[in-house]
Amino acid sequence: MNNVTESLYCVKCGSASLAKDGEKSFRCSDCDFTYFHNVAAASGAFIVFNNKILLLERALDPAKGKLDIPGGFVDYGESNEQALCRELFEELQLSVADSEMSYLYSFPNQYLYKGVVYHTVDCFFELILDSEPSLVLQQSEISNYYWVDPKTFNLDELAFESCKQALTKYLE
Repeated sequence: MNNVTESLYCVKCGSASLAKDGEKSFRCSDCDFTYFHNVAAASGAFIVFNNKILLLERALDPAKGKLDIPGGFVDYGESNEQALCRELFEELQLSVADSEMSYLYSFPNQYLYKGVVYHTVDCFFELILDSEPSLVLQQSEISNYYWVDPKTFNLDELAFESCKQALTKYLE
């Protein structure tokens, strides 16, 4: 949606008269409706066991084959914590309560999906485990998982810039 050159249809009146109107909005010249393309929220966790962090190998684009932390997008009506609990169960069959997680910080990110750049704010949490969990991977999204030493890990293997920033800050 950054370089829109063709007509877009208004979600309110259906006419092909939606045009870019500022950095993050589109306005319909027929009904005067304004659509705001706002930032999407995502949550992820540094899951720590035995001084190692859990990283997942992405099975899909964007960044197929790169590593990422567990997590995903926040759905309508969810808090960041609820979304993270849902994502951990969907991706890993890992059940956790939001009270077991500690909020760390957030970073902006850009998520390129099918040619469209989505601006996100990625919220990072920490989850420290007393025992190694038995994980069942959501094979459609995750190829493999690794427990890595964050102090010797190569940040270039991570899929997203926000995760690189978060891990760097986490290690400070």
